[in-house]
Amino acid sequence: MLVSIVRHGDAEHHSTTGRDQDRGLTELGYQQARAIGVYLAGCRPMPTRVIASPFVRAQQTAKAACDARSLSVHTDDRLGADRGLTEMLAVLEDHRDQEAIAIVGHMPTVGQLRTVLTDGPTAQASSLQAGEVVMIRIDGEELVGSGKLIDVFRM
Repeated sequence: MLVSIVRHGDAEHHSTTGRDQDRGLTELGYQQARAIGVYLAGCRPMPTRVIASPFVRAQQTAKAACDARSLSVHTDDRLGADRGLTEMLAVLEDHRDQEAIAIVGHMPTVGQLRTVLTDGPTAQASSLQAGEVVMIRIDGEELVGSGKLIDVFRM
């Protein structure tokens, strides 16, 4: 299984509603999202499923990245910025039947996921920049600690 972990693009500092989940992308964030789409389209295998947090900035990132590839975005509440690593791992487990997937989420959870997949549960969590993608190959049944970092993309 090839897992692309995507941190949403650059986001506004505040939303008009004042709610964190309503913060949208900046123009830079949209540029990052489109670049992520081009990057993912060049991957082999290319992700066949894109799963995103319900938060606006993650949805906008996923949609902009998918537009050029005619893929739809699957929303999973377990990827929200207010959720944890255990829930994110459950999302991966639910999609083990896919050869390649992309998950669009938030810090610190995307950084924790990257670390736990490649280095195990006791390693210090990584950090992903806004609009960054890390690609991890997981061979075998075990998710935790069995992944190999294949590539990192930053615009």
